[in-house]
Amino acid sequence: MSLAATCWWTLARAVVLCLLAWPVCSLVERTFKQQSLRWRPWLLAGLLAPFCLPELMVGYAFRDIAMAYPALAEALCCGLLFIRLVPVGAIALLVAPPSAVDAGGLYCRRLLCQSQPGFGHQAFELARCYWHGPILRALPALAIMSIVAFQEFELAALLQTLSWTDWFVTAQRLGLERSEMLRQSLWPLLMQAPVLFGVLIWLRTQLAESRYLGSIEHPDAPAVHRVLSVGMICIGLAVIVGCLIPLGLIGWRTIEGLAMLLRQRSQLAGLGREMVISSSIALCAGILSWVISGWMIGFAFNGLVLGLVGSLLLSLGSVALFQLPLLRAVYDTPLPWVLALIVWLLPRAALLRFWLQAWRNNEAIHLANLLANCDRNSTLKTGGQTRADSVFHRFRPSSLLWHLRDQAQFLAIGLLCYWAYCDLPTAYMLAPTGMASGIVRLYNFMHFGRSAAVSAESLIFFGVPVICFALILVVNRKLR
Repeated sequence: MSLAATCWWTLARAVVLCLLAWPVCSLVERTFKQQSLRWRPWLLAGLLAPFCLPELMVGYAFRDIAMAYPALAEALCCGLLFIRLVPVGAIALLVAPPSAVDAGGLYCRRLLCQSQPGFGHQAFELARCYWHGPILRALPALAIMSIVAFQEFELAALLQTLSWTDWFVTAQRLGLERSEMLRQSLWPLLMQAPVLFGVLIWLRTQLAESRYLGSIEHPDAPAVHRVLSVGMICIGLAVIVGCLIPLGLIGWRTIEGLAMLLRQRSQLAGLGREMVISSSIALCAGILSWVISGWMIGFAFNGLVLGLVGSLLLSLGSVALFQLPLLRAVYDTPLPWVLALIVWLLPRAALLRFWLQAWRNNEAIHLANLLANCDRNSTLKTGGQTRADSVFHRFRPSSLLWHLRDQAQFLAIGLLCYWAYCDLPTAYMLAPTGMASGIVRLYNFMHFGRSAAVSAESLIFFGVPVICFALILVVNRKLR
């Protein structure tokens, strides 16, 4: 199939999946906002888990099923992609500002339509209310979901379904000239352009601080209980199908695969070296993208649109850019790899900053700063111990600031680093000679189906950074 036909097929699949996922995203958003503050972190973890699990692992887990039943491969890919789109849409809705016309306004307008003459005029006004209310609020979330679905690569490649991303990788393997690949890349770029600029305009509107997310809708009505129950069921099913089942399919032969790796010390040493290389690149890209995004939001916001085109097109453009005469000297270095990852991560870093800004309790942070800067020696003494000493003994200001401010930033930077660690297109096209990333080697071996050795290596490669990050987080909390 030609690239144009493949692009249209991928676009149609993305649009259908986004429209089907939209009601579930709205339900999950309501569930999250009606949940108590105590359980929101756990609900957020369950919501993000299917999206944060590497696509390569999910595609590898279900590849054998897709190969055994080729007729179901497209449906399986759509189902897995549907599960990954719901967290994206729900998070975008939670970050988005409230509707200009709420449910009460829509209800009043419907009453006017029933009580006043002139059906055509009233229907037009009702349509305007819906446009300025739920529809206009839904468009940015739908746009972001469509970008994620349209740029999908690993699932489509491993499940052998049509996708323009897999077409480019296959063309590169077959030796298509780079100039022709750049010319062909105009097809997906032009298809994404209207949505990309729409998302960029929406992101600009988030520069103003939004605090509406802090409100809690108390679940005291039966309808609210039903929303909570259905929403929790949807999140639970997504975690089971999108996380637990893939991990179970991969991990059931882990012990056998680990035994094989221990007998092959050279292969285990090579895997460790690949993990060190990938971790170093990911740490540089993740930290720098977080720092640069804070500057770009204030001074160069339009530059974020480059990262929205996807890592595959960014990698193609980086290959062409760094093969120019002036930049050819640094082509075979980690610099193009790191720069492409930074540009790709910048929109994600900006979205995470908007999320933290929306949920940050500035009053509590200000009080914690005052507590940290107060003069402990100037307080009244009670029983040989100052009152402030007793307070500081139980609640240290550094611990409060870590809980209120620093922990969320630490988690956001860690998530950015892990996204960079798991990104396949940049490593596939930009990793220099002698610094091959383990994710590329695992991707090549995954095309031969599940095996004990590849499953064990995958769990080690993708799991060890998560365990290390969790240990650092726990130790940091203990030390504070």
